[in-house]
Amino acid sequence: MHYPEISVIIPTHNNGPELFNALKSVVGQDLVCSGGCKLDIIVVNDASGAEAQPFLQQLLERYPQVRLIAHDTQKGPAAARNTGIRTARGELISFLDADDEWPLNKLSILLPLLEDREVDVAGGKIKYLLQNGTPALHMKYEDDENRLSHVHLGALLVRRRIFQQAFFFDESLGYSEDIDWWLRLKEQQVKIVLVEATTLLYHVHGNNMSVHKSIKELQLLKVLHKAAQRRKNNTKMSHIPQLKDYRIQKEDPLISVILPLYNGKDLVTKSIGSVLGQSYTNWELLVVDDGSTDGGANFISSHYPRARIIRQANAGVAAARNKGIGHASGEIIAFLDQDDEWMPDKLRLQWEVLKQDPYCAFVTCNQYFVCEEDIVLPANFSERLREEHRGLVPSALLIRKQALLQVHNFDESLDVSSDFDLIRRLRKAGLGEKNVEHLLLRKWYHGANASLNKAVLRKEILGLLHRQIRNQ
Repeated sequence: MHYPEISVIIPTHNNGPELFNALKSVVGQDLVCSGGCKLDIIVVNDASGAEAQPFLQQLLERYPQVRLIAHDTQKGPAAARNTGIRTARGELISFLDADDEWPLNKLSILLPLLEDREVDVAGGKIKYLLQNGTPALHMKYEDDENRLSHVHLGALLVRRRIFQQAFFFDESLGYSEDIDWWLRLKEQQVKIVLVEATTLLYHVHGNNMSVHKSIKELQLLKVLHKAAQRRKNNTKMSHIPQLKDYRIQKEDPLISVILPLYNGKDLVTKSIGSVLGQSYTNWELLVVDDGSTDGGANFISSHYPRARIIRQANAGVAAARNKGIGHASGEIIAFLDQDDEWMPDKLRLQWEVLKQDPYCAFVTCNQYFVCEEDIVLPANFSERLREEHRGLVPSALLIRKQALLQVHNFDESLDVSSDFDLIRRLRKAGLGEKNVEHLLLRKWYHGANASLNKAVLRKEILGLLHRQIRNQ
C-alpha cells in the first residue's frame, strides 16, 4: 500500500551530531525503505551559531533530499515548527526534535490509523533513553521499558488540514507550546487516537530544554490560565477527555453501579439480578441505603456479597446518588433504581460508545414500562410508555464521573425531578451525549413509583423551567 506524502519538520538550534541520528531514524523508516511512503523533510535552522554551520553543511551533503530553511534571528521551537508547517507539501505532518529519534517502525504503526479519514491525530508512547552519566529522572514510568504516555509532538502523526484550521503553535510560548496546542485540539474535539506501541525515542542527556525546569519556568501555569480563560469565554464547557481516553487498545474500566435503596427489599431482586447478569463484568455495585426501615440492606448483604452497602439517614434519592458518586472507585458511573431492570448487554453496549468517542460525556439507551399484575393504572399514565423510547432517567445513563462532578452531581433540593434537572444541566454545559438505539432498560410500574407523583413533579418541573428561563 502507498500512503500520502509526509512532511517531517525538525527544528534545530546549535545541534551537532545528534541531528544526524535524528535524520537517520527518519529516512530509515521501514515504510520509506520499502517504497511505501514518500517523505518531505524540512529542517528549520532557528538562527544557529557559527559553530553549527559545518554540521548543517554536512547534513545537506549527506541528505540531499532535506530542505533547509533558516531564521535570521532565533524565534524558538514554536515559530520554527510554524515555518515548517507553512512550507510543508505533505498531506500528513510529523515532528521530531533534533536530539530525539523515531523507532524505525513509527510510520508503519501510525499510518494505518489515519486510513480513517475522521482521525486527524495519531500517536503512541514515548520511550526514555538516558545517556551514560545522566542522572535518572524522577518520574514513574508505565512499564519496565521506561515508557510514558504524554504530550510529545515527536510521537504523533497529524493531518496538515488541521493547521489550515488555525492550529498553529503559539509563538509567545518559549516552553509548553506543545501542551497548549494539545489542549486547543481537545477543546475543538479533534479526533485523536493513541496506541500502546512506542513511537518516539526521547534522549535524556542533561541539556534537554524541558528537563529539570520548574512549572513556572515551563510556563505551564500560563498555558493552563489561557485554557481556563478560553473555556470561561465559551458558554459551552464541553467535556475535555484525559489522555487515556484516546487509547484504542484500553482495557475495560471499572464501572461503578449506584443503586439507591429506600424500603425496597421486595423490589431489588430483579434489579440486582440484572446487574449480576451483565455481559460486562468489570463493575462494582454500591447500594446506598437511604434510611430504610424494612431491613433491605441486611437482606442484600446476606444474599449478594458483591454489593457494598453504604448507609445514610433518610435524605432522598438525589442525596443517595450523590453519596454513591462520592464512594465510587470507577471513572464511569451507572445508576439503577431499585424498581428498574437492565438487559444483559446494557453496560457493554454503552461502554463501547464512550470508548469510541472520548468527547461523549454520557450515553443513554431505549426503555419501556412494564406493569405489575393487578395494578390499576392511573388515568394520566400514558400508554406510549409501554412502547420502546429513549430513556433520560438515571437507570438509562452511563456517564463519565468527571462530567457529573463538572455539573455538581444531583440537586438534593429536588424530591422527584433531580434526574430531569441533571440532564438539563448536562446539556446546558454543552456536554456530548449519544443514545444506544437498543431496548436495554425495563422500568416496572408498581403503583408507588416516586417519579409518578404528579403533584410534586409538576411543581418541581415548573421550578426547573423558571431556572432555565433565568439561565441558571
